[in-house]
Amino acid sequence: MTRAEHIQALLEDYSRQRTEDEADQERRLAEACQRAPRIAELRQESASLALNAMRSILVEQSQEERKAIAQRMKARGQAINAEIRALLKAAGLGEDALDMRYRCPVCKDTGYVGEAPARFCDCFEARLRLRQHEDGSMAGLDEQNFDHFDLGRIPEADGQRVQMLGARKLCEGYANGFPNTESRNLLLCGEGGLGKTFLLNCIFERVTSRGQSAVRITAFRMFEAMRQQHTGNDEHFDGFSALIEVPLLLIDDLGTEPMMRNITVEYLFTLLNERNAAKRHTVVATNLTPAQLRERYGERVASRLLDKSSGRIVQLKGKDLRQR
Repeated sequence: MTRAEHIQALLEDYSRQRTEDEADQERRLAEACQRAPRIAELRQESASLALNAMRSILVEQSQEERKAIAQRMKARGQAINAEIRALLKAAGLGEDALDMRYRCPVCKDTGYVGEAPARFCDCFEARLRLRQHEDGSMAGLDEQNFDHFDLGRIPEADGQRVQMLGARKLCEGYANGFPNTESRNLLLCGEGGLGKTFLLNCIFERVTSRGQSAVRITAFRMFEAMRQQHTGNDEHFDGFSALIEVPLLLIDDLGTEPMMRNITVEYLFTLLNERNAAKRHTVVATNLTPAQLRERYGERVASRLLDKSSGRIVQLKGKDLRQR
């Protein structure tokens, strides 16, 4: 997809989000009015307050009386709001229960800020940068999630099923607790077909469904971001910076990307080192063993990937599940 196509698709996402915001507010309003019917009456009075005051001001000749009408309207409006807040509190709801709840209070889920000509909000720019890393080859999340964890596909022999259950419990706890996780980073290791990508996608689905910001990327697409950053052919490209800055980065199939001099190892070290320094969360899935990681990337990169003080290594072993 081109940048323009990504922008259009993202604007449609924002439009859907605003619709969800409004529906959520309507649900909360209906619940509040059910618990305290007086709220509906007060909201109706509030809605007509300004219109009635304006009509009175238009027919009033005295400037003094016009000001008095405006002041009475303001005072009544404040009294209505105070009574509604008291009713909400008495009904066991928060005083802000009827407020619109936006994902981004700055742009109010429009994607735009400022007067005409408006500009894209920072939240929109960040999501646009991350969106351009999504790869059509990555698995869909309708099946790659914890709810579709199929224990029956995992052999019981050699403790493979018990091992996978332990890995699932750890990964689900990580996803549910993010960003307050016991270990900041996860390294999923093991031969192909043992469920590493599935677990990585499950984490991504759970974290993003909770409204948290994350990006998953294949190692090849990560390399492309590194290469483009290195060559500097596009002065507007900031995709590598987005990988550094996203709160949760999930890298799949590390070790399958091309090894290019002055790019792969150097930029991977920068990525991991900057993320660790900023205490951002990173999940990596790889077919390589710790020894192979050291051989391929060197000690500096391997030490970031294998650092037990900030991360947890999940080693999977057993039979290829894709052949079952």
